[in-house]
Amino acid sequence: MIFKSELPPVPVYDCPFSNRLLDALWKRRDKVALVDAVTNVEVTNRDLYIQSLSVAAFLQQRHFYHGSVACAVMHNCLEYIPIFLGTAIQGGAVSLASYAFTEYELEYQFKDSGSKMVFCNQNCFDKVVKAAHKCPKITCIVVVPDHKTPKLEAYPFGVVPFEEVIACMPNPYRHNVDIDIHRDILALPYSSGTTGSPKGVMISNQNLSLETDIFGAQLLQNMLCFDPNYKIEEDTTILFLPMYHIYGFCAIMCYLVYGVKTVLMPHFDLDLYCKTIEKHRTRYLTVVPPILVLLSKHLSVDKYDLSSMQYLMSGAAPAGKELCEDVIKRIPSVKYVGQAYGMTELTAGSHFPCYGKDPKFGSSGKLAPNMEMKIVDPAGKDLDINEKGEICVRGGTIMLGYLNRPQATAECKDDEGWLHTGDVGYIDEDGYVFIVDRIKELIKVKGYQVPPAELEDLLLSHEAIQDVAVIGIPDEANGEIPMAFVVKKGQSLKEEEVVDFVKDKVAHYKHLKGGVQFIPEIPKSASGKILRRFLRDEAELLRKVKTQSKI
Repeated sequence: MIFKSELPPVPVYDCPFSNRLLDALWKRRDKVALVDAVTNVEVTNRDLYIQSLSVAAFLQQRHFYHGSVACAVMHNCLEYIPIFLGTAIQGGAVSLASYAFTEYELEYQFKDSGSKMVFCNQNCFDKVVKAAHKCPKITCIVVVPDHKTPKLEAYPFGVVPFEEVIACMPNPYRHNVDIDIHRDILALPYSSGTTGSPKGVMISNQNLSLETDIFGAQLLQNMLCFDPNYKIEEDTTILFLPMYHIYGFCAIMCYLVYGVKTVLMPHFDLDLYCKTIEKHRTRYLTVVPPILVLLSKHLSVDKYDLSSMQYLMSGAAPAGKELCEDVIKRIPSVKYVGQAYGMTELTAGSHFPCYGKDPKFGSSGKLAPNMEMKIVDPAGKDLDINEKGEICVRGGTIMLGYLNRPQATAECKDDEGWLHTGDVGYIDEDGYVFIVDRIKELIKVKGYQVPPAELEDLLLSHEAIQDVAVIGIPDEANGEIPMAFVVKKGQSLKEEEVVDFVKDKVAHYKHLKGGVQFIPEIPKSASGKILRRFLRDEAELLRKVKTQSKI
């Protein structure tokens, strides 16, 4: 059975996303668009418009043309938007990378994405340069200033300060690049998909444009329930979600297109977050479950006036019914804590919170406009209402595919356009979707993806490790944390050595905070597939033993 969205469809634009965003910026050119939460520096839509054209002019001078890829290794900052938009004007794509990545991870993404240029914050410069030296395609690194890090005294050959980029004369007539909105890649975030190592997810102009309007429609629809006179362009919100993550990336694009003033946080800090909510009288916020935990439990929350808050949308990881209700009890002005569902391959969300008489806390909302869904059993048979199976989604936000990986694309996106999500759930009689399990092997740490295969490949490169399997174990603060089961080659390997080996190679959220357990062999099926369910049972048994020993 195919389920269609009951929500009114949103318009589908037939122009490049860069044109839409430039038009939106110029329409409200004198309005403040972005504010730095730390320095309080503001930029207007006019500033973003002109700087974006300057970035495009710089890229043209550097022979960065249609189809080229630039990698952004940056935390949330005012310069992020002109860099993305300038690249889009040129018909290029931005590969989104975490500023927390190590040199090892950056080298992988630079090479895999075929990046020609890198934009990075000053505090990431050293590791970016080391990684870029191993990538012959990279011809230029642009350094964005960081208020905490001293500027370079001299810039090496091939390294350019961002001030020099925006000093380029902008072309007021924009750049006449022939962009295919259905086929050309606009953004290239990385995801492990349902299994395996990180892969470049090809997001088109149409994908992002439609997702932006879906995102905006749900925000407007829910806020109008609380205030019939609500005007989205008069609102102010806060974005701590990193823009290299598809959730934060699509959120900021929506806010810019719809004229929402956005206060950017480079890193999450609870006191600064609450202080900013109080200062700007913020009503709507995009969050992740660990932030809901802080809002419901942390003592600092009581120091601030958060009475402006009305609607929180949580995503990136599951948020339980009790947690949502705890936030509402703690902050009575909050009318609704809704949960969205999505993934990078869906250009963020396919299901959004839908406030009503019974908002059904704990659900992942309803199917987004312009989208279709079906639920299938392991044999591929369509299921009905209240029957649990794998969630499949179809519509204009589905990725083009994985970069240079046709086989991996075919495994999750079928010939009829259905994306097989790897998540198990059901739809109830009112159209609300509930996620109950996961087929895919992904570990979610504070909403960030940690593919077991990536850590397993890394650990197998250690000379003292014979075999390994990585699983996610429950953790209140993080949702899940990685734990490794290791088979030694000899007897000299210690747990700390394994933990430190991983710590030196990958971002902090991929560290083995769940510990290391040495076992004689890894349980596998006849075909060689790791039987992770047995390891999860073993991890739970170990947890119980530790708890009892403390008692």
